[in-house]
Amino acid sequence: MTKSPSSDQSRQHPDELVASKRRRTAFMAGGFALWAVSISIPLGLFSAAHQAVLPVTQESLREGISASQDGWALVHVLAEDCACSRSVLEYLLERGSSSDYAEEVILVDGSEYLANRLTTAGFTVSKVEAEQLCSDFGSEGVPFFQVVEGGKEPAYSGAYFNSAFRGTNGFLDLSTAERLSSGGFVLSRPVYGCATSERLKAVLDPFGLK
Repeated sequence: MTKSPSSDQSRQHPDELVASKRRRTAFMAGGFALWAVSISIPLGLFSAAHQAVLPVTQESLREGISASQDGWALVHVLAEDCACSRSVLEYLLERGSSSDYAEEVILVDGSEYLANRLTTAGFTVSKVEAEQLCSDFGSEGVPFFQVVEGGKEPAYSGAYFNSAFRGTNGFLDLSTAERLSSGGFVLSRPVYGCATSERLKAVLDPFGLK
């Protein structure tokens, strides 16, 4: 008569049963550890890419608006393929250009379609290639904005928020411009977001996760 597997297993020595269970447990633990490592590496790189402070220019990028024009201007530097920039673009398209300041959007590798939408919303729009922005100004990240008075150097060139994540106070571009144009002072906030140059992308996002 054929013996059932359960019957054979029941006759195994207790030490053999314990050893078998330990091997299965070790195999499962090893598999979980391998999975955890395979997930943690790209997640760690993704997090690091978001936490890195990006180099942006402190020189004026005011182009479409005449640099000699009097008054205060806001210059937004954004990339269409950057998720962080897209949230700013949605905000700008929703509110439209300010009546208090001349506003320009510099699109890094941007499309004509988006440029037309921004123009319709009242913004002056310029387009620039990412590598040109890097070579000419050493600027390698977005999103950021500048507050410029006339043809002077920017009074502010930095991030829209106080941290790497969107703050409870919302976008700080208009409040920053208001404070500066009223004679106040604002420190330029560090920029977190998306690298635009090929050099920095290779360092911060080697697997193209962003």
